[in-house]
Amino acid sequence: MKKSIIVLCALLLCSGIARSQTIKYESSLAKAEKESIAQNKPLSILVTIQPPAFVNNFLSGLQDEQVVKKFNENFVNFKIDRSDSASKEIITKYKLQGFPVFVFVDSKGGLLYQRVGNLPPPMFSAMLDEAMERSKGKSLVEYDRQYASGNDSVAFLKEYINKRINAGITSNADIIEKYVNNLAVRDLNNYNEVLFILKSGPLADGRAYTLVNTNRKMVDSVFKREMYDVRVAINNRIIENTMASAIATKNMARAFAASAFTQRTWNSDFLQGQKSSSARMLQYFSAIKDTTAYFRQAIQHYDRFYMNIGVDSIRKLDRKIEDQARSNANEQAALSRPPGAGIRSVSYAVPSSTTAADLNNGAYNIYMTGTRNQNTLSKAMLWSKRSIELIPNAASYDTLAHILYRLGFHAEALTTQEKAIALAKEEKSDVKQLQDELLKIKNKTL
Repeated sequence: MKKSIIVLCALLLCSGIARSQTIKYESSLAKAEKESIAQNKPLSILVTIQPPAFVNNFLSGLQDEQVVKKFNENFVNFKIDRSDSASKEIITKYKLQGFPVFVFVDSKGGLLYQRVGNLPPPMFSAMLDEAMERSKGKSLVEYDRQYASGNDSVAFLKEYINKRINAGITSNADIIEKYVNNLAVRDLNNYNEVLFILKSGPLADGRAYTLVNTNRKMVDSVFKREMYDVRVAINNRIIENTMASAIATKNMARAFAASAFTQRTWNSDFLQGQKSSSARMLQYFSAIKDTTAYFRQAIQHYDRFYMNIGVDSIRKLDRKIEDQARSNANEQAALSRPPGAGIRSVSYAVPSSTTAADLNNGAYNIYMTGTRNQNTLSKAMLWSKRSIELIPNAASYDTLAHILYRLGFHAEALTTQEKAIALAKEEKSDVKQLQDELLKIKNKTL
């Protein structure tokens, strides 16, 4: 009897330890937000994904005892999978892109910090320390309120933009336009001032960008001195903000400005610059739903940059892209590694064939427009077949099956979708949606 009691106590103790080493997550975002206010603690939101089959110990750093303790003692926590429909609101609100991602919000609702990635325990701990430190400062909510009330002093606008940038908010083009209105020409002789304006992501055709380029020598100095990740971030912010504004206002001239700026960022790689520039115009026409212009641009884009070169050349190009991605990831990892931390392996997200993925996406996007134009669909079919020639996977066969069905080749669509399901099983991917589509093809209801 005593032995049973001892065993039971030991089991209860182990159970208690196990619970204490688990992060406590609230059952809903609404409840988590309410608890954040009530406890006056920052809110930690984790938007996760199902890890690829080849990834081991996904988010294993969250099992570290000290990391768990820091989460539970200092934050109210909420976790949601990206596949959950409720995650869409979070992803849209905070403009999230990479996953898994951690989002930290203060108890007033102001964004503090975002961090993408699967991190080792020391970097998890550093991430939490950073979020806690930021939560002690003035809330972004208060800055928003001051800006809305008309505060446009140079000092406030600079502080406001820096607060937004540090929180991961890159859409600061409108604010920087107001900021430069209060600058003197001599201010552009200051390196840090020029760097600040560029980091804010001014519109490529806006006054701020035009003004800062009156001192071209200083701009060139910024792009020579700053680290690779800073230079890339500056270019991406300018492109994204300019294109977002063009789409919102249906301003084709501004879209062309974003496209032209994109091409210039490639410097000596003229062909890649043209390709990226063309892709930006595809983005614009798709977003404003100008299908006529979109089809014309898409056919020119994919035929010129993807179908006009041989398979061997494509594979060589993809290897070059992968090598560059590896190099960039290693550089970024070295920059973000805490002092004294050991070197660890670095993961980087590059499809096994960038070209294959692009072709598949291009073909599927044509299908998703709903077009029944035989010539346009036939083009998309050729892109899809080239994608399969490069990398035969379930997604590409699924795309081809849909296009074949719409072209009226129902028997071929059926066998192609069956091939997609077979490959998905080999890839250990979920096949339910593919099977549902197969049933629609059989019943001719797709």
